[in-house]
Amino acid sequence: MRRAISLFTVWFVLFSNPLQADDLTDILVAAENNNPMAQVALGAMHEHGMGVARNDTRCAYWWQRALDNGYMDISKALGSMYFSGRGVPLDYKKAMELYKIAAEHGHPHAIKYIALGYKRGLGLPQDDAKAAEWAQRAAALEGADSAVVMLESYQKKETEPHTDKELFDEFLRQAEKGNPRGNYYVSVAYTAGVGIPQDYIEAEKWARRAAETGLTSGAAHLGLFHQLGQGVPVNRVEAQKWYYIVEGLRPDDEPFLSKVNGSRMNEKERAEARSLADAWLANYQM
Repeated sequence: MRRAISLFTVWFVLFSNPLQADDLTDILVAAENNNPMAQVALGAMHEHGMGVARNDTRCAYWWQRALDNGYMDISKALGSMYFSGRGVPLDYKKAMELYKIAAEHGHPHAIKYIALGYKRGLGLPQDDAKAAEWAQRAAALEGADSAVVMLESYQKKETEPHTDKELFDEFLRQAEKGNPRGNYYVSVAYTAGVGIPQDYIEAEKWARRAAETGLTSGAAHLGLFHQLGQGVPVNRVEAQKWYYIVEGLRPDDEPFLSKVNGSRMNEKERAEARSLADAWLANYQM
């Protein structure tokens, strides 16, 4: 099943720089033509009022279309809209259905919400044993340190997942152990200033660590830093190199970022980026 680049990379494209008219047109046309990544982007634009009117209902509409088109990463965010009744009717049952889709794709935060659903009887039958089972599943994905925090939070009957700072600390612990996704999420946190002061230089550093391991979400995120000049000088060739690497590692994914960036490069620049990407992939696959 197709699985696209993470939702946050789309947010980064939209909100870290002013949205250009050409970019907006690309996104609108692609979304109408059922490009799931563009649909996620358009939903995020409506969520934040960037280039279009702020409208949570339209946000949910486009995210649902993206999910219907195979963008499973959006299921957690869409579930959270139903969980809070934002842009859609409050519906814990629907939220849990979406969280379970996200859980099937290894999203630890969705798994936490399922545990919470069982613990509190929110959209699921109240069941302490199943709550503990799902909490353990989340802990297994995030590491042993997280297991203690997770189980203690349910023992204390806390109704909310971890704070941003607690999540950042968990991701940093995993990153320091060499976990590629930990590196990526530390980069995400520094980019958005979630749980830590915003710092594009640090964000680029951690994205590079993730990308060098072959993590495609890290590679796409790193490409964006070079495309937009955040933490590093603008370098479309370097950005395109990482987008081509993503394509090489995930050939079934929609190359939306590559198309947008590549359309603003000449043939010589694209050829250089392709050569750099091919060399990286050849070394990675050895």
